Amino acid sequence: MISNEQIAHDLVMVYLNNKYGVDVIGDFDVYSDSERNVYGSGKVKTNRFSEPAEKLEMRKVPTGKKYFGLINETKKVPTGNTLYPMDDVFIKIIQDYRKAYSRFLSLLTGSVE
Repeated sequence: MISNEQIAHDLVMVYLNNKYGVDVIGDFDVYSDSERNVYGSGKVKTNRFSEPAEKLEMRKVPTGKKYFGLINETKKVPTGNTLYPMDDVFIKIIQDYRKAYSRFLSLLTGSVE
C-alpha cells in the first residue's frame, strides 16, 4: 500500500504544478467541415520560468586604492543580495511545498485542526 507520506508528496506535486506551471494565454479557434477536416487559427503564448542562472551577476566597485594617485582599483562583487536570480522563486516553491505537504499529510492522517 502507498504510504500517506507518498500520497501527500504526490498531491503536493500536482498542486505545485498547477500553481507554478506554464501560463497559456491567447485564443485559438478550431473548425471542422462536413468531411471531418479540421482547421484552426489563432495566437497562443506561453510563459515559463527563466532558466536557473549558473553564476551570480557581478559588478565592479572601487576598493578605495589608487595607483599613481589616478587609477582606482576595482573588484567584482555580486549585485544585490548573494542569491542567484532564480533563488527567490526556488525559495518560494520550497516554502509552498513544505506548507502544502504538511497540510495534505494532516488531512490524510485525520489530524486536521
